[in-house]
This record gives sequence, C-alpha cells and structure tokens, in this order.
Amino acid sequence: MVKPQCFSKGASLPLLFCLPLLTGCPGTGSGDYLRPDETAYVSKKGEKICFTIPEAEDYQPVYIAINPRGRPPGEQTFTQYPPLRVDNGWLCIPPSFYPFPDSSSVPFIVETILHSSATNKPARTFVAGVGLSNGRVYAVPLTNKEITR
Repeated sequence: MVKPQCFSKGASLPLLFCLPLLTGCPGTGSGDYLRPDETAYVSKKGEKICFTIPEAEDYQPVYIAINPRGRPPGEQTFTQYPPLRVDNGWLCIPPSFYPFPDSSSVPFIVETILHSSATNKPARTFVAGVGLSNGRVYAVPLTNKEITR
C-alpha cells in the first residue's frame, strides 16, 4: 500500500513560502486594505452648506462630488482640487461653488476626499446625505451603496 505524500514535510515547505504571497504579510506595513468612509454632519451657515470634519488637523479637500441621489456613476460630476478649505473643522460650500436649491425632493450625496500635507497620513473620505426643504438643510441617512462601512 502506498501512503499519500501530499502533507509530508517536503510538500508543505513550498506552501509556507507561497502563503504570504497569496495572503500578504500583516507585519510589513499598511498593505492594501479598505478604509471605511467617515460620515460628515451637515448644517447651514449663512448661505453656505457646511460639513463637520472631526480632527481636521491639516487635511484639505483634493476631490469633491456633489450629486443627486441615484444619479448613475457615469453621469456623476466631481471636481479635483476644489477651491474649498477646511477651516476650524468645517468644510463649507458657498453658492458660488455649488448652487444648492432651496428645496429638493431628491437628496444630494456629497463625497469629499481629504489629503494631509504630511506624507505619512492616509487620505480620508467623508460622505454626507443632504436634504433641502424651504431653505433648511438636514442630514439624510446613507445607504450601503453610498458609503463604505
């Protein structure tokens, strides 16, 4: 009778060397992992629609997308390096950048990516649902399609 050799010491040695290639090494750095989006809370300051940015430090926007909920990905609009700044933990959008209507039956989804001037800090993505009614602004819950949790 012949004993199968598939789990002998000689056969498992190549598996030990290939396993880190297939799964990645957790101790060698940040790796390729998915960071969850952060939720930004919305409010109105004068004519501006503003979003909270907790622990803003030196983070500034490098990308912003403002689209009505349900707009297909191929039709969504975005701006790279928008002329907006995070100031005292707030990212505010003036009407000159994006003229939100006073009322809308469809909420808007605002997504922004912030980068730090420090090279060792990861990018941060914030997503907020914005509802508008009679000049008032309110937060709209996000669906799993709109935010990475």
